[in-house]
Amino acid sequence: MDYQVKVENFEGPMDLLLFFIQRDKLNIYDIPIAHITKEFLDYMKLMDMMNIDLGGEFVYMASLLMKIKAKMLLPVSDEDVEQIEDPRTPLVQRLLEYQQYKKVGEQLQEIYSDHAVHFPLGQDMAYDAGSEKKINPVQNVTLFTLSSIFQELINRLPDVNPYELHEDPIQLDEQIAFLIGEINSTKRLSFTILIPILKTRLRIVVTFMAILEMLRTNQITIEQNEPFGELILMRAAA
Repeated sequence: MDYQVKVENFEGPMDLLLFFIQRDKLNIYDIPIAHITKEFLDYMKLMDMMNIDLGGEFVYMASLLMKIKAKMLLPVSDEDVEQIEDPRTPLVQRLLEYQQYKKVGEQLQEIYSDHAVHFPLGQDMAYDAGSEKKINPVQNVTLFTLSSIFQELINRLPDVNPYELHEDPIQLDEQIAFLIGEINSTKRLSFTILIPILKTRLRIVVTFMAILEMLRTNQITIEQNEPFGELILMRAAA
């Protein structure tokens, strides 16, 4: 019967020995040295037939296994049995240490793989949007900031006699057209320019709604270069 073995990628002779022990369900503390030595030598023969060069550590391990096997074949008197150390003991200790290191290495690799998909706090994530161009209409400005400024404008309006009624018809489309005209003429419309024009609460509210609508439809962008700085309205890039 021909010897058959599935070729695995072993990191070294210790890895190969552990493979044989686990595959054949052997007791690592009581290794059948004759069986394991035959398996190891057959593997080396197979690699030689496939023209695969093995490192010197495999040759060393083969000689060590044959040495252990030879020692175990030597006759020992009953009086010396308890005094003579088992020739397999150093090999078993090395296998146990290697097994422990391999287990820890696999755990570290799992931790590394898990953390490799996370980004540390504060680190920018690279994002490729492809051919689609993303436009951020509001730079360094939040809706809360914008709302606060309009609320401040309303609070700064002079008190009006509640018995006086003023008709001030104003449409959303009119304010959008007004803002577009102002931005086209100045390119960068400073928000303070609008303050003297927005004299009533209704105009302030409708202008605020016009700006929100223009932001929603990507007609304008807003910049604020520093906290509490000037708001700049500009036409959005086509």
